[in-house]
Amino acid sequence: MNLGRLLKDEILRLSRRAARREAASLRRDLAALKKQSAAQKRTLVALRRDNARLIGDLRARLSTPARAPEQSARQARMSPRLIRALRARLGLPRNAFAKLVGVSAGAIVAWEAGKSKPRSGARAALVALRGLGRREARWRLQALGGAGRASTPQLPS
Repeated sequence: MNLGRLLKDEILRLSRRAARREAASLRRDLAALKKQSAAQKRTLVALRRDNARLIGDLRARLSTPARAPEQSARQARMSPRLIRALRARLGLPRNAFAKLVGVSAGAIVAWEAGKSKPRSGARAALVALRGLGRREARWRLQALGGAGRASTPQLPS
């Protein structure tokens, strides 16, 4: 027998054994990573479903016209100057403001000119709009399908 051949075979056998040991460790790690990846995918699907539900709920809330309680709507002061100031504070054109209140743009013109007064439903909407900021007013307008200005913020999708 050749001593060189024996040594070569023994080295080959030991290297295969060591490689198998390392490969087994890598296979275990790979299996654990696959399980972790599958769990993260399930979590992602659940989070996307919850996010879609929450966005739908937000859109529904924003698309319903804001209304103040009848008592506070009756007691609130309402003048043409206050209506103009509210529209200016929200930074909305008449047609967009009218969409938020739930009336026509002509009604807004008449109210601001002092030719007519808002009825109880519109009065309640105007009182509720007093508590809104520009951003929320634009979000509500977008949810209603109206366009205020080009800088209307996008609702998250």
